[in-house]
Amino acid sequence: MNTYELTIILRNKDVEHQLERVKELLKKHGTAFLGDNSLGVKRLAYQIDREHEGYYLFMNVEMSPDSVKKITSEFKLNNNILRYLFVKIKKAATA
Repeated sequence: MNTYELTIILRNKDVEHQLERVKELLKKHGTAFLGDNSLGVKRLAYQIDREHEGYYLFMNVEMSPDSVKKITSEFKLNNNILRYLFVKIKKAATA
């Protein structure tokens, strides 16, 4: 199991329903939630799919690398997810 920081930008419509769908998808693939932080609606630096604003969500999650591939393929099929990014967090070395 690896720890990842997941950043998602959602369309700014029916956000609560979209958040539930994203969390259900992550749970389906055995994701452990370590924390989340919502920045709310922000103006995008450039237009994505004719959208000028997006809902930003940051999550710290723990999952297997195979799950990341499966989740990524399902995120690509969801039109309400404008952008997403998984960043693997390295474990701190202990002396």
